[in-house]
Amino acid sequence: MAKYQKPARQARRIVVKSADDTTVQVTLRELILAQLSEWVPDLVKAEISEYLTRLRGDEQQAADPHGAAALPGASGLPYRNGYHKERQLTSAMGTFPVKLPRLRVPFESQIIPAYERRTEELGELLPELYMHGLAAGDFRQAMRTLLGENAPISPTTILRLKQEWEGEYKAWRERPLEEDYLYLWADGVYPKAGPKDEKMAVLVVIGLNRKGEKEVLAIEEGYRESAESWKDLLRKLRKRGMKWAGLMVADGIPGLKKALRDVYPKTQYQRCWVHKMRNALDKLPKKCEEEATEMLREIYNAKSRKVALELKDRFVVRFSQDYPAAVNSLEEAGNDLFTYFDFPKSHWRSIKSTNVIESLFSAVKLRTDAARRIKTRKSALFLVFKLLINQEARLRKIRGYRLVARVIEQLKTQKAQRKVRLAA
Repeated sequence: MAKYQKPARQARRIVVKSADDTTVQVTLRELILAQLSEWVPDLVKAEISEYLTRLRGDEQQAADPHGAAALPGASGLPYRNGYHKERQLTSAMGTFPVKLPRLRVPFESQIIPAYERRTEELGELLPELYMHGLAAGDFRQAMRTLLGENAPISPTTILRLKQEWEGEYKAWRERPLEEDYLYLWADGVYPKAGPKDEKMAVLVVIGLNRKGEKEVLAIEEGYRESAESWKDLLRKLRKRGMKWAGLMVADGIPGLKKALRDVYPKTQYQRCWVHKMRNALDKLPKKCEEEATEMLREIYNAKSRKVALELKDRFVVRFSQDYPAAVNSLEEAGNDLFTYFDFPKSHWRSIKSTNVIESLFSAVKLRTDAARRIKTRKSALFLVFKLLINQEARLRKIRGYRLVARVIEQLKTQKAQRKVRLAA
């Protein structure tokens, strides 16, 4: 079979003249790396020359503000002192040797900092590759061909770069929040991390600010079913400045509604319609699925609370005798399924379900489900944080965003959070 196999494609080589006019064959990549070995020291040399020129100008002005020439040899300025020891520098193009000029006094180049062995762009790229699926242990093999055998890349390098995420996360979770958010969406995601017999949960809250923009407000490790975990998260939101929220949208998470009553007692609660429909349909046989789906969709698309409740009663009558589990599943949520009717019609689509937060979780689950188990819970938390913040840019303003500020003011001034009557 070997004779039928397609031979490996060889890198195309080009002919160039060397410094002594002899011709050599090199690849385009080799040619670029060779040029970089010359260009980078030249750039640093120009940087040093500009630095010395500026120092001479400053010294002459200080010695004689009227512009008289300084005496020859009187300057105590630093001067060039050969080159540093050659070192390898790794860029996204590959690894190449550099020998940088130096001064008699310490000088910090802005182009290539002291002891730098990787370019800034490569330092930013490596954590991104890990975040999108390349395991730390696979970096050395994966990057060898691209960057060269001498590239300073190892699992330890990746882990060190990932530590920067911890600092970013700590600063992010302490940043101040706005005072008012009209809507909150809450849920938890489960990355595979830590000991195999433990299940980790990362609790997430997204908020809608006065401008109608959705933003990730909280990412905390905790127990999704625990009221105390949610209460701790909500208290942190209050401490960071969030004093008021209009509506919390969530799946039937045990403990979350209780925690909400304790920390934000005036915030209303909306159960996710999508999850509730799935739960009810799971308790029906396949022969009833089409009919039940159509009936649930009619409730979901009802134009008023009165019509929705009438349609719900019809569903109960139809299935209560033969399939009480499906009916009980629907009725278990009670009036929490219809809280959205108290808010502007143009917002209903966004606040009937937790799809806002689920859309971000899809990218997180794609990464964490495909990966081997992450060794520590902290590493998983920081990875989820980076994934969610990257995905945050995908969140769009809510439909009818111009109403948001008005609804907030009206809800805050109404006693007992009475029904908001605004045009869609």
